[in-house]
Amino acid sequence: MSQFEDLVLVVRNLSRRAVLGGVVSGDLLLDTPETLRALRACDGDPSNTNLVILHPLDTSLVALGTTVQLEISTPRPAFGLLLENLDSLLQFPGAHIKEPAHYYLLDIDFCNNESVPTAHPIERYRAVLAFVRMLKTCAAFLDEQEELLVFIQDGKFELPVKYLSHNLNSLDLPLLQSLLTVIPEGIHHDQCASIMAEAVHEMTAKLPADKRFTTLLENAHDLKERFKKGYQLFAAGFSYERIRDEIEAARVEYSGKIDKVFSDIQNQLLSIPVATIIVATQMRESTKLEGNFWISLAVLLGAFVFMLLMHFLLRNQRHTLEVIGIEIKRQKMMLEKEHEAIAKNFEDTFNALDKRYRTQRHMLYVIEVVVVVGFSFSVFFFYKLSALMQQWFQGTV
Repeated sequence: MSQFEDLVLVVRNLSRRAVLGGVVSGDLLLDTPETLRALRACDGDPSNTNLVILHPLDTSLVALGTTVQLEISTPRPAFGLLLENLDSLLQFPGAHIKEPAHYYLLDIDFCNNESVPTAHPIERYRAVLAFVRMLKTCAAFLDEQEELLVFIQDGKFELPVKYLSHNLNSLDLPLLQSLLTVIPEGIHHDQCASIMAEAVHEMTAKLPADKRFTTLLENAHDLKERFKKGYQLFAAGFSYERIRDEIEAARVEYSGKIDKVFSDIQNQLLSIPVATIIVATQMRESTKLEGNFWISLAVLLGAFVFMLLMHFLLRNQRHTLEVIGIEIKRQKMMLEKEHEAIAKNFEDTFNALDKRYRTQRHMLYVIEVVVVVGFSFSVFFFYKLSALMQQWFQGTV
């Protein structure tokens, strides 16, 4: 056990303990050998402990089972700190950025070498110290004497590390702890540190200097969101070239697929005007049920079969085109979801694909209309060349 721990043992066992002007006084019952040993160790090192036995004046009477009256002035700082509360600790030079090596807080009966439960004031204090260490990696330097973080953001930007115990009580501990791991080790450390420094500057640059650090503690969620957005932009820029190549490859692929929908039926489309000419030249004028009538009827049935086959062919191509359109939309939605920051840069590419898709779809509808109109002409020619059909139609009207 160290001498400072002996002093803590003595203070903890004081009855009628009082604190006035930083001086601790009270009565100590020497009821155990351990208590007696600790008192003698502290009394034997007054230059460090500043412990004085007030009664009995004759220290030879100090023995097991007796009660002594004593007072302890502020111990030598290098030996340890005997403090009333956490605010007293934070008044110690450097305590805002580094935990003192040895200290004891009277109000919560805590010595720094002891474990702390979850959400304990000292756990919050240590989380803030870890937060300061994280910010130190993002700053240009940390002035430990002035407790000042210095950033280079649009010139010199200072962030005094000042806070009180009530700031620790109100902070969101899990959220602050999650911030401690956002700066990764490795190749992206410098970039992420720069992003965090920029987020800190944006949040606090317009505030009074003494409000800046507590604002970060109170708005840890906002700080984390700013860092997250900045990192997304960095990650997007890092992978932009790869994404651009992928989008360009997809553009070429989908353009080819759209064009193929039309080229696959190009030969069949060439038969449309041929079929119309055949209809116009092969039908024969007839006045009764004779050879010319049956020839014209066969030509008309052939035109009908041609129209029916073209209808199924065009419908199949439309379905193929719709599948391609759905895939293009899916790719666009995936890009917007995974790379929102750069998705707008590729809007022209997707708009061009969508325009091409719509044009091809409209062309397929136009072709089907042409086929229907061609068959309608076939019916018209058959009607005009067949006196029998005209008589039948006029008789039914």
